[in-house]
Amino acid sequence: MNYNAGLVEQFTFIILLATLTTVIPYAYATAADLVLLATDRAAFSGGRLARDAVIALLAFGYSVWAIAGAGYEVVYKGTLLIFAGMPVYAWLKYRDQRTADRTTRPGKPEPPAQAA
Repeated sequence: MNYNAGLVEQFTFIILLATLTTVIPYAYATAADLVLLATDRAAFSGGRLARDAVIALLAFGYSVWAIAGAGYEVVYKGTLLIFAGMPVYAWLKYRDQRTADRTTRPGKPEPPAQAA
């Protein structure tokens, strides 16, 4: 994004980047659905298994198609942005865990109540 690109090109890039960041979790969710269908067949009947598998395969195919359609520049820069956010996410999770540990740590034991 620089002053050489027009407003329309910048807007298009931002829209494609937003679409990419939405479609990546969608692809992971459909892949997880396929793994669930493959590993826990007892929970699904024959017709339901076939229906869910077809829907998940179509959704995963759409995700890959949308990611590829965004273009190599958007995918490259979007991947860099996701990687740049990983340390921030890890730090926030670490901070949340430390806060949770501090609030759940037992304090000084209270002295037993004296009978009157």
